[in-house]
Amino acid sequence: MLRRMALLSLATAARALSSTARRAAKPSGAKPKVLRRKEPPGVFDVGSLDRQALETFVVDDLKQPKFRAKQLREWIYDKGVDDFGNMTNLPAKWRTDMIGKGLTVGGTIAGTRAEQVSRRDGTIKRAYELRDGSVIESVLMPYKDGRRTACISSQAGCGMGCTFCATGQMGFSRHLTSAEIFEQASRFSRELRRRGERLSNVVFMGMGEPLANYNNVLEAARRIHDELGVGARHITISTVGLARGIEKLADEDIPVTLAVSLHQADDESRSAIMPVNRRYDLETLLSSINTYQRKTKRRVTFEWAAIQGENDDEQAARKLGRLLKQHSVRDAHVNVIPLNPTKGFSGKKSSNVDTFCRTLQDEFRISATPRVRRGSAWAEWERQEGVRSDEGLQREAWVRAQKGVREDDALRLCLSASADTMCGARLPNVAGAPAGHEVRERRGLRRGLRLQLGQRDRVLTT
Repeated sequence: MLRRMALLSLATAARALSSTARRAAKPSGAKPKVLRRKEPPGVFDVGSLDRQALETFVVDDLKQPKFRAKQLREWIYDKGVDDFGNMTNLPAKWRTDMIGKGLTVGGTIAGTRAEQVSRRDGTIKRAYELRDGSVIESVLMPYKDGRRTACISSQAGCGMGCTFCATGQMGFSRHLTSAEIFEQASRFSRELRRRGERLSNVVFMGMGEPLANYNNVLEAARRIHDELGVGARHITISTVGLARGIEKLADEDIPVTLAVSLHQADDESRSAIMPVNRRYDLETLLSSINTYQRKTKRRVTFEWAAIQGENDDEQAARKLGRLLKQHSVRDAHVNVIPLNPTKGFSGKKSSNVDTFCRTLQDEFRISATPRVRRGSAWAEWERQEGVRSDEGLQREAWVRAQKGVREDDALRLCLSASADTMCGARLPNVAGAPAGHEVRERRGLRRGLRLQLGQRDRVLTT
């Protein structure tokens, strides 16, 4: 993690505090122990401490009343301030002392190695350098409807070895600490707070396999929920399919959303691109998902990287549909993402995702949504038109309708991708739209979509 400049290493301090937090979560009633520090402490990240550890640190180490910890949290997480000098309701001498002692907010990240801001949709991509020189990636994705989603890393590199993935080709360096994971989301949250916005969603879909770093990821997820105010159901943990981790996640008290990277529907094909399938084959993986759904009653999202000529046609869709039905996956949604080509993989980006999604929807009643990469031309159209891509709207429906495609065909495209999300609570005002997540009767929804195409000149999900 961090390096202490004096007697103690911050890595040791972080591990001690992380362990303290886990012990504190147990109903033992024992008072958590906090590592004692001698002067001078060197660089120490106050933002790495969870709520209870911060209170103990303020009272025992800084010799301040307990309410100072609350004030610190308000400045850091509610107001987005990371400079002690600007925390004006704290005593001036104490602020000076904290700065002099090397206390910081956000000290697990040494700096930003590179940053890319999309002119098309405002997506911010960053490469952060950690204190030990490791580099990780984080992304902030803004949406027209006000949502702000952070995509964060859980490892430096990745050891899963998926052949089509740039991070998988990089190899594994190390696990991130819970503080390093948390700070990625916290930095975006502070930036958004300063301009009157808030972080609404967090997805563990950056570098690394989250369930391979299980304890740190769960601790970070809890802090994101408790301290940044992100709803648990708006936190998504993605996995390549670590079955034991999925079953363990089912017993946690935080109802996060589970996403599983699938990409192929038979063991031979999946093992060829995802080595993890040799350890946890599809039978084992889907059995763990059954267990997860039985315990949580929650929908599972499957990620599907569409590779031209490999897994993107009607036959591939039918194979996936039969697989999910055969293993009694009760409630599923498939995100179909055209492959992001990499130098280490010969596969090409699919242009056939519409057919794939339509087959799943029409023949198996499995919800499927085509996705686009943030910063793409489709994302620019989304930004201009005010369309919410990640709520299941098929962007091409409107475009094709304008180019002379029959209305029914355009609506069919829209339905194939978004029938599950363009109903019920998510689209309450569409005329005749059926309620619930499972769309059994589509006439009302089709009527509502026609109404929107005819009267609003575009399809909206709001």
